[in-house]
Amino acid sequence: MIWYMDIFLLVLILGCAAGLVVTTRTRSAQIARMAKMNGCRFDREKDSVTTEQTAGRLEFFTLYFHQYQNVCTCSDNFAFIRVADDNIYMDDDPKTKPIKFTIFTAELKKRQFPALKIAPINSQFAPSQYALMKTNIPQIDSRYRIHAPTPAAALVLTPFIIGLLKTRPNIYLELNDNALVYHENAQMPLAQFQQFRFRAIQILHEFENVIVKLDQTNPSVTATLSPKPMDAAEARAEAMMKALCTPQYAPSEKEGSGWRGMWIIVLLAILLGMSLLSWFVLNNWMAR
Repeated sequence: MIWYMDIFLLVLILGCAAGLVVTTRTRSAQIARMAKMNGCRFDREKDSVTTEQTAGRLEFFTLYFHQYQNVCTCSDNFAFIRVADDNIYMDDDPKTKPIKFTIFTAELKKRQFPALKIAPINSQFAPSQYALMKTNIPQIDSRYRIHAPTPAAALVLTPFIIGLLKTRPNIYLELNDNALVYHENAQMPLAQFQQFRFRAIQILHEFENVIVKLDQTNPSVTATLSPKPMDAAEARAEAMMKALCTPQYAPSEKEGSGWRGMWIIVLLAILLGMSLLSWFVLNNWMAR
């Protein structure tokens, strides 16, 4: 009967080990490793990926209900940046499955974007309250609806952005005030997650260069839909910086997580010890 116990314990140990391996291969675990590699903070879930004021100005966030997971946050001298998986619920029916997008958001610390919205024609997010704009480029106008309330928006349609719209059919890009949201109407596979992030940062840097040049020539041209005094923007940036430095979990939650990991190791050690002890007892009994 002892050898049955040996087999049971061995299977249990192998099962625990397999479970630990599986948990390290989940989407959340792999994105967390990418976040660490890129110097970003990782949150498994988050209530929002922008400030409340910003979410109210971007049409993307005012449509439907959004739930954010796998949120990677970082900051530079110019902006706060987040990449996240967005579960979007189109109605309040609990049986409705959400559509899943990977989104990139940025909030400038001291400057403002010209207001602009670009969405694929067949996107749920294509309708807008703002005036339509045509580029007179067939590859773009046949794929996208572009809404621009001010002529300044045309200034951010640089050759790089136009080339991107010509070659990629599923871009969603919205700018207003100090905020940007970008996605490609899909949840990025893990193999493409980093490429998506780098592409979005490249777009942000393109806009940064344009805005700096606009501010140097004529600051008033970067009109927004709801202008605010600069001191309010600076206060918001300071509040965001404080939020960025706040730990993801309360100390008790971190300690609990650490104890759970230690208990798993202790359990495996006990199981291994019991298996060795059973083997030793069985061999001695057989020898007699």
